[in-house]
Amino acid sequence: MTTQWYERARQKASELKISDVQLAQKIGWGKSIVNAWMNGNRPIKLEQKMAIADALGVTVCWLDTGEQEKNPHAIPLITLDDVKAIRQQIEEKQQAIKTDPGILFPIVESGSNSFLIRLDNDSMIDPNNAQIRHIPSGSHVQIDVEQTPTPGKILLIEHDGRMMLRVWQRMDANEHIFRVINPLYRDLTISYRGNIMDIYQGTAVGFSCPL
Repeated sequence: MTTQWYERARQKASELKISDVQLAQKIGWGKSIVNAWMNGNRPIKLEQKMAIADALGVTVCWLDTGEQEKNPHAIPLITLDDVKAIRQQIEEKQQAIKTDPGILFPIVESGSNSFLIRLDNDSMIDPNNAQIRHIPSGSHVQIDVEQTPTPGKILLIEHDGRMMLRVWQRMDANEHIFRVINPLYRDLTISYRGNIMDIYQGTAVGFSCPL
C-alpha cells in the first residue's frame, strides 16, 4: 500500500510533538484546514505543502516519496583511504608513463613526410573537460615531420632516449617546457634547455580514436 504524503507529515509531526494547532500557527493557516490537509480530506497546493515541509524540517520530496532529494551542489563524501588509493593509482600511472611513454610505431612509410604512431596511455586527455583537444589512449596519431614546430602544438619529441607526445610551450629561444594534457600527471612536465630541433621528431596533425 502506497504511503501518502500526509501520512508521512502526520508521522513526522507526531515525532516532533507538533499538534495541528501548533502547525497551523507555524505556517499561518487555520486549524481546521490544516487538520483537513493532514488527514487527506482536502487537496493541497504545492506552496502549502512546502510550508508544512519547512515547518516539519523535511523536504517536499520526502513527504511525497519518503526519500530526501539529492543536493546537486553537495560535495561527495570521500574517506582518507579513498584519497590515499586515488593518489597511489595516479603515482603508479605516472611512474608507468615515465618508464614507458606508450609510443608505438605501427606504420612508417619510407620517404614520406608523415607517419603514424599509437598512444597507449591516457596522458594526452583531459578527463574533466570533453571540449578540450585530447588524444585518447589507443589512438593512431599522424605525425608530420616537415612542419615547423609551433608553440602550443602537440609535438613528438625524443627525450632521454624515449619518444613522447607533449604540448610545447616556449619560454625563450633556448628554454622550453613540454606538458601532457591530463592534469592528473603534472609531474610528467619536462623542462628542456637547448635547440628545439635537437629533440623535435614531428608535429601531431591528426588522430583517429579507437572504436
